[in-house]
Amino acid sequence: MTDVARPAHASVIVLAVHELTRKAVAEQGRVRARIEDLARAALQPVPPERRIVLDAPQGLVVALLDSPGAALAFAERVQAGAADLPLCIGINHGPVMIAKDANRGQALVGDGIAAGMIMARAAAPARMMATRPFQEALQAEAPDSAARLSPAGVHTDAQVRTHELFTLDQGAVRSQRKRLALTGIVAFAGILALGVVARMALYGSGLRAAPAVIEFQVTPRGDVYIDGVLKGSTPPLKRIEITPGRHIIEVRNSPHPPLKVDANPGPAEEMTIVHAFGAKKPKGGDKSLSENARDSWRSFRKGVGF
Repeated sequence: MTDVARPAHASVIVLAVHELTRKAVAEQGRVRARIEDLARAALQPVPPERRIVLDAPQGLVVALLDSPGAALAFAERVQAGAADLPLCIGINHGPVMIAKDANRGQALVGDGIAAGMIMARAAAPARMMATRPFQEALQAEAPDSAARLSPAGVHTDAQVRTHELFTLDQGAVRSQRKRLALTGIVAFAGILALGVVARMALYGSGLRAAPAVIEFQVTPRGDVYIDGVLKGSTPPLKRIEITPGRHIIEVRNSPHPPLKVDANPGPAEEMTIVHAFGAKKPKGGDKSLSENARDSWRSFRKGVGF
C-alpha cells in the first residue's frame, strides 16, 4: 500500500550529465563525486530544513521549498563551479510530495520533479533550462532575477507534451554582476567541505526518486536483460522496477533475433513491452506503413458505424 502526503510546491533543480550510466563504473563514480562536491558547496547558504537532496540516474535532484530565487542562485553557483564538467541543469517549480510505500520505503514524487528532469534532458552541456512555471514563480518573488531569464524555444517530451523553455540571458547576468561589484556586494564563494553529501529531507531521511515500472507481455517466453544484466525470464517475470532515466532493455529467445528497446522513463512512469517471438508474417509479405494506416482507419470507421 502506498500513502501519499499532501503536495507542497518546491523549486526543483536537476543536475545531470547525459549518458552518465553508459560510462565506465570508475568514470561514473568520479563524475558523481564532482556533482556532489558542487552541490554541497552551493547549498551552504540554504537552511537544511528547506532543502531535499536525492540521487538520480544521471546525477542529483535538489528540491528547495518555496524559494525560486534561492533555486536560481543555487543553480548559478553550481554552473559557475562546473568548469569543464558537461553538466546539464534543469529547473522547475511545481508540486512535490512524499510517497510512503510498504515495499520501497519513502520516495519524492510529483510533476515538480518530472518537469525538472525533462528540462535537464533538453539542456545542452554547460547550459541551464527552466520551465514557464519556474519563470512565473521567480517573477512573483524576484522580478529583477526573472528579467535575467530569456525565452529559449519550446521542447516536446516523449509524451508529446510541449514545454516553454527559458535560459539565463548572459548579457543580463554580466550587467547585474557589474552593478553588484559597483555597490560592493560580495558574491557568494563556495568552500568545498570534506566528506560525502548528506541526503537531507524535510520529512526524514532515505528519500529517493520513485522508480519506473516496466511490464512485459512476451510470448512464448524471453530472458530479460537490463543494461546487459540478466533480471529473469518472462513468464513468470511480469514487471520490474528500474531507476528513472535511460536504459537498454533486451529480451532474448534463441534462435530468434533479440528484441532491444532504448527506454528513457521518468519517475513513477510505467511502460509495457509487448512482443511475440516467432510470430508468422501475414501472407503476401509485410504491408507498408501506409497500408497499415489505411487498414487501421477502415477498422475504426467500421467500429463506429461508418
